[in-house]
Amino acid sequence: MKEKDKDKLKEKPVEETTENTLEETKTPSTVDEKLEGIQRELEGVKDKYLRALAEMENFKKRNSEELKRERKYAAQPIADKLIDQLEVFEQALNIQTEDANFKNFLYGFKMIKDMLFNVLVDEGVKKINLVPGDAFDPNTMEPIEAIYDPNQPENTIIKVVKNGYMFKDRLLRPVTVVINQKPETEEQSETKNENLDGNVA
Repeated sequence: MKEKDKDKLKEKPVEETTENTLEETKTPSTVDEKLEGIQRELEGVKDKYLRALAEMENFKKRNSEELKRERKYAAQPIADKLIDQLEVFEQALNIQTEDANFKNFLYGFKMIKDMLFNVLVDEGVKKINLVPGDAFDPNTMEPIEAIYDPNQPENTIIKVVKNGYMFKDRLLRPVTVVINQKPETEEQSETKNENLDGNVA
């Protein structure tokens, strides 16, 4: 055998050994990179899952709160309609008479009215109790007239025209009132008009 061929045979195993060594060196690194990639993907999926879970919980809470509100105020439309009928009863009971039979009739009428109102009270209706002299509250009262009595404090109730009612924590109907309010002088009225004109300009 020629010397040249012997050299080739000797060199070949060295090349194979080198290639195997390189493959062994690269393989763990490639696996680690793949594992890191998979781990990142899993972290992303986990993050999306947790976000979706949090959104679902928030949706459930909102939905539950809305259902509670709907149940809480479910009787409000019926209560509003029945209040009108109770006001008719109230007007009828204010009729003055000396007739004994009619008085008995009104007494029975009052019993029916009280029973109906008690049903509404059980559902959360409450009458807004006011008396003349109470301070005017724009949140629960509606003035239909203003008169001035210098012997009474300003912005107080002179007369309750129509009863008002609350339904739980909501205003069902404002109290219609006449309030005590000092009339504006001509000078005050002109000043107010000038201010309004200035704001418009």
